[in-house]
Amino acid sequence: MDDLVATGRTLPYRPDDVCWTVLREPVQNLGLSTLLLLQVTHPLIAAGVERFSDYAADPFGRLWRTADIMLKMAFGSPEVSARQSALFHRIHKRVEGVSDEGVPYRALDPDLLMWVWATGVRVPLDLYERTFGRLPDAERARYYEEQKLLARGCAIPDGHCPPDLEAFEAYVDHVVETELKPTPLAQKLLRRRPGSPRPPLPGPMVSAYTRFNAFLAGALLPPRVREMLDIPWSPARERAFNAMLAAHRAGARVVPATVRHRPVDYLVSRDRPLNLLRTPPGRRRRAARAA
Repeated sequence: MDDLVATGRTLPYRPDDVCWTVLREPVQNLGLSTLLLLQVTHPLIAAGVERFSDYAADPFGRLWRTADIMLKMAFGSPEVSARQSALFHRIHKRVEGVSDEGVPYRALDPDLLMWVWATGVRVPLDLYERTFGRLPDAERARYYEEQKLLARGCAIPDGHCPPDLEAFEAYVDHVVETELKPTPLAQKLLRRRPGSPRPPLPGPMVSAYTRFNAFLAGALLPPRVREMLDIPWSPARERAFNAMLAAHRAGARVVPATVRHRPVDYLVSRDRPLNLLRTPPGRRRRAARAA
């Protein structure tokens, strides 16, 4: 398998790439809660997000801004992709401080960047394969090599990522076992603490939204993290999640890929991030004070 970074290959992804297929499927929307929780159960990442992000005040706004950067970096034109990579670096350059435990952090630390990137490698592949079946070994290896292009776009130094997929999986398992903690921010995302982000939805829907997010996270989180965060799981929940994946799989049989991928195409084509479900400014200020 060629080292794509060493060959000089750059983003964006192309239609014949494995990442083009895996990352654009609508089923990837089911992994957003898991991505966030895996990232903010790392104490130093959580410290930076709490201090410098407005997630607690405007969760959907932050989601769309992050999606705008990452999707355009991955699937925009070469010029747009390069601009988003530079924007990513500018935004994260200012994020540094000391955690509540007295540990210094900075967002451009290659090890912290690598964990955030790693969640975006592991969760999408897991979701895709649980929906459509395991990829052939050569395509899995190719997927990982292509993801290294996104690592470079996210300011991770060349050569810092694990060399191959087997080493990457060992790295993820090590971080899960030794570094992740039930941080206060993770509890806020699960709406278990004061200052938890409240989605801009009608009151009766907030509880259902919260339970559904916990359900999705429980389906995809490593068992240790699920238990650490006290997210309930059972065979019945597993069957319900598998039924959701089966519905996506059935839909993919009748809906052409060009149609399934249109939401990603639309988001990439927009000049600005989507504003759907953004928190009004007044509520945003109140949420920021409460946090």
